[in-house]
Amino acid sequence: MTTTVVVTAMGILATLLGAWWGAYWQHRNSRDLQLLDARVRVYGECAASLYEFERVTYSRVKARLADLPAAERESLRQEAYRNNSAARAAIGQLSILSAGGKIPKGFEALRQAIGDLNDAPGLDELRERHDEIYVELDRVLEQARADLAR
Repeated sequence: MTTTVVVTAMGILATLLGAWWGAYWQHRNSRDLQLLDARVRVYGECAASLYEFERVTYSRVKARLADLPAAERESLRQEAYRNNSAARAAIGQLSILSAGGKIPKGFEALRQAIGDLNDAPGLDELRERHDEIYVELDRVLEQARADLAR
């Protein structure tokens, strides 16, 4: 009789422990999947906003170098401001979601380099900086892909 009680108690304990263990791992995997989905979304937002910010800033600087009136350049300035804000927000979200600081810092350095396009003295230097930004953006996105694959 004592043996039956002990075996029954062990069976109940094993069932409860198994249920708890299964729920724990299911919750953990669900959370990891949600974080992965969020990181994929934020990496996409970072890339899209930086590409748009670069495109508008490049056009804005070209308009300045072409001596277009300030009134005609105002819409480009406003669009660049909106895209810069979107990039900053996405990089901020990424800083929260990312385990390491290397990738968010890379995106932030790119955002600052795009803002520095405004200082380009001529079209040749503007094009050179433009090409450098795209190379660096590809490098940071490759780091992001590697981060997601881990």
